[in-house]
This record gives sequence, C-alpha cells and structure tokens, in this order.
Amino acid sequence: MALLLWAGISFAQETNTGSQLKEQNTVMEQNQVQEQTQAREQTATQEQTQAQEQTATQDQNQLQNQTATQEQNQVQNQTATQEQTGIQEHNQARNRDRFRTSLTDEQKAILENKEMTQSEKRNAFRSSLSEEQKAMLRENEEIRKQQRNQIRNSTSEEQKQQSRENRENTRSQTGRQGGGK
Repeated sequence: MALLLWAGISFAQETNTGSQLKEQNTVMEQNQVQEQTQAREQTATQEQTQAQEQTATQDQNQLQNQTATQEQNQVQNQTATQEQTGIQEHNQARNRDRFRTSLTDEQKAILENKEMTQSEKRNAFRSSLSEEQKAMLRENEEIRKQQRNQIRNSTSEEQKQQSRENRENTRSQTGRQGGGK
C-alpha cells in the first residue's frame, strides 16, 4: 500500500511536472513566435526604409541629371545663338562696308550737306539710290528683322521682363511718357 501510495504520489508529481513542462514549452513557443514576428517586422521596416531611401536618392539623382541636361542645353543654345549672332554681325558689317563703298560722290555730298534738313537729306538720298543699293538696304533690313526675331525667341520670360523694366526706366529718366511700340 505504501508502495501504491508512493507510486500514486510520484505519478501525480510527474503529471504535475508534465503539465508544467507543457506550459513552459507553450510559453517558450509563444515567445519564439513573438520574437520571430518582431524580427520579421523589423526586417520589413528596414527593407521599406532602405527602399524609400533608394527611391529618394534615385529621384534626387534624376532631378540633378535633368537639371544638368537643361543647363547643358541652355549653354549649347546660347553658344549657338552667339555664334549665329557673330556671323550675322560680321555679314552685317560686310554689307555696310559694301554699301558705303558703293556710294557715289553725289550721294556723299547729300549726306554731308549742312544746309539741308534731315527730311530733305533723306528724300534726296533715297531718290539717288541705284537698284543695287536699294537691294543692299532691303537685305540689311531683312537681316536686322531676323536678328530681332531671333533675340525675341531666345530670351526667357525673366529677360523679357527685365528688358521691359529697363525701357520703362529709360523713358522715365528721359521724361518720355507713354507705352512702347
């Protein structure tokens, strides 16, 4: 009997110990699951942060590249415009020299006459021009129109605004009133 009692107590203790072990195992499993879940969440957060940082860096690099490309294009356009302007100025100077060398002594005398009014000089000079000289003047006027249009088309809005302000300042300083052309 004592043996049976001892066996019963031992069994009860073992059963009690077994249930405690099961509880401990369950708690350990739950802790492991929580730790794994936290590790996964932390890894996911880190990956998301890295992805956001990479995207931000890519966006910033793309913006810098676009800005650099725009600046390069602007410089190229300005350089091309300056080269064209230089060529046009050279052609204009050459045309002006050609026109001056084509003037007759009579035409030079009209331009240098101090007794005639500006209007009389202009009328007399225009009537004395040959067809070749008239063609040179038309060509020169066409070149100037092209230059004006090229300048208008190549200036930014900021430059146009500054030009308008400069004209207004000049008008107010010289006492002229009213609008532009």
